[in-house]
Amino acid sequence: MELDEKLDILAPAARFDACDSYSRQGRRYTPRSAGWGDTAVATESGPDGRAMPTFRLLMSSRCAWNCPYCPLRAGGDPPRAALEPEELARTFLPRHERGTVQGLFLSSAVDGDVAHANNRMLDGIEHLRRHHSFGGYVHVKLLPGASAGDIERAARLASRVSINLEAPNAARLAHISPERRWDADLIAPLVLARDWQRAGALPAGLATQFVVGAAGESDSELLSSAGWLYRELAMRRIYYGAFRPAAGTPLADLEPTPFIRSRRLQEADWLLRHYEYGEAELPYDSAGNLPLHLDPKLAWALAHAEFFPVELNTATEQELLRVPGLGPTGIRRIMRLRREHRFREPAHLAALGSAAGRARDFVTFDGRFFGRP
Repeated sequence: MELDEKLDILAPAARFDACDSYSRQGRRYTPRSAGWGDTAVATESGPDGRAMPTFRLLMSSRCAWNCPYCPLRAGGDPPRAALEPEELARTFLPRHERGTVQGLFLSSAVDGDVAHANNRMLDGIEHLRRHHSFGGYVHVKLLPGASAGDIERAARLASRVSINLEAPNAARLAHISPERRWDADLIAPLVLARDWQRAGALPAGLATQFVVGAAGESDSELLSSAGWLYRELAMRRIYYGAFRPAAGTPLADLEPTPFIRSRRLQEADWLLRHYEYGEAELPYDSAGNLPLHLDPKLAWALAHAEFFPVELNTATEQELLRVPGLGPTGIRRIMRLRREHRFREPAHLAALGSAAGRARDFVTFDGRFFGRP
């Protein structure tokens, strides 16, 4: 099979691995997706938090596992292909040299077995590093069950390592990926990767991904797991991919997860990481899910009228973090500006951007309220 034919298979197949939202200087941003035809280009944050176009593809689409949700499952019949290390270099380096991409995101199906598939990816990265002197950004998505040797090798070669959890706990995982063992195949390798990160490796840190909706989990289950991952495993980023049923899989008749649900989860995740919310205080309904018609910060504010309004000129940073429309960057600016003058009317928030206009319903300006009653 010619290299271009392989790319026609491997680049689109990588779209299920999310890496195209990121934070920079306290701001959230989700760029437009690009598909093959340079469709394999996604945007990811590098070690310094800056956005970079990243070439995203699979090393192999041959899979020995039969995960019920996955279109690449062994029991299916999608087109299959795999790259050799030099083919990865021939694919990636010309795009890097032209400036089309700045980094590489590499994943794989379970080609043969986990050790073989992980080594195939790591051989490709090592070939780039040693034979072509590529010193730039590489994100490698290792497979569940990665050995200590795989983790060490990845930590020495890659900028970021991720392992997909897919579900928020062992019970949910059993529904959608029975081959994976929660503790031995997922958490244990992530602990080893965390330790390498603490030792100074992996400048872009660790990441993981959930398949939202495939296992019948609630939002509270996902975000409870997320809070633990951030606290205990020093996770840098968690992605929430909306489940899309694939023809020919056991879950083909399951309803697709609305993309708005993934967006609400990402917004709530942002509150955990940057706004000092605890996962238990997020605005869940009786079933443990976030409202779809409101962003979670606004939903929390509307459910806690006793907290508002807060006085813009005297509120603490922690109090201002609860105000819809205000984020960490804007709040730091407010704290700086109010040392020079008092905020007396909503127009004084104009310099903070359009989103800050929402704050007028939740703050007072020198004791005066300009919001809706």
